[in-house]
Parts: sequence; C-alpha cells; structure tokens
Amino acid sequence: MPAHASLPSRRALLAAAAAISVVGTAQAQGSDDPARLVAIMDSYAAALRANNVEALVALYASNGVFMRDNMPAVVGREALRAAYREVFATLKVDLGFTIQETEVSGDMAWLRATSSGRIRVLATGMESAEAFNLVVIFRREAGAWKIRNYIYATSQPGVGPAK
Repeated sequence: MPAHASLPSRRALLAAAAAISVVGTAQAQGSDDPARLVAIMDSYAAALRANNVEALVALYASNGVFMRDNMPAVVGREALRAAYREVFATLKVDLGFTIQETEVSGDMAWLRATSSGRIRVLATGMESAEAFNLVVIFRREAGAWKIRNYIYATSQPGVGPAK
C-alpha cells in the first residue's frame, strides 16, 4: 500500500516540477520578448500624462541618459529627476508612442519609435500638436529592462518642441 500511495505523490511532484520548469522558461524567454520593451514605453507614456516624475525615473538604469533637442544630456537618476520636474513645471505632455522596430541581444536592447500628441505650455496655455522620432536603448539590470539611453528629436522639419 505505501508503494501505491507514493506513486501518485511522485507523479504530482514530477508534474509540479515540469510546470515550474515551463513557467521558469517562459519567464526567461519573456524577458527577451520585445513586448516587454513596448510595455515600458506604455508605462513611460502614462507617467508623462500623469506628470509622475518618480515613475519615469524608475524606468531608467542608475546611469540612464535622457537626450533632447538643443539641450545638454541629462545623466543619472538625480539629474533625470530634476529634468522631469523642470519639464512638468513648464509643460503638460500628452504623447503616445508607435513602435517601429525592436531588437534584443543579450542584456542590451533598443527600439525605434515615433511619438505624437499635444504639448501645452503652462505659462501661456498655448497648446500644439507635436511629433518626435526616438531611439531608446535598454539594459537588463537585475533581470529587469531599464532605459539606458532615451534620445529624441522633433520630426517636424524646422520646428522645435514647445518651450
């Protein structure tokens, strides 16, 4: 009788081990899934709309870089925090992203995208439609994708972003 009782237990253990193995493999493959990069950009857009500085900074690597038209690069979390505070003190940003292509290679990845939407200058209330081209480089840190470099420029010839 004990042998029969242990057989279902062994099967249950083997089934559980197989299930854990499949889930673990899916998670490991999922971390290389370009859809994770798209999800980060969705979180980025939501944080922009909500003026959420901390949510934006959390998306970056510790040595993350933010590069904008006609401005010096912003490097590191404290500088990023200050830059996004400045943006939100002067602008209301509502942009959506369209991902054009992605590539994942080991612990590095990148995407090319466009963004478009409305930007309102808080001091004047002036609002305009804006569009940008961007490249975002990601680095995997502690198993999670983080923005290493976010680089964008206007896609409207002869026009800069609202100031």
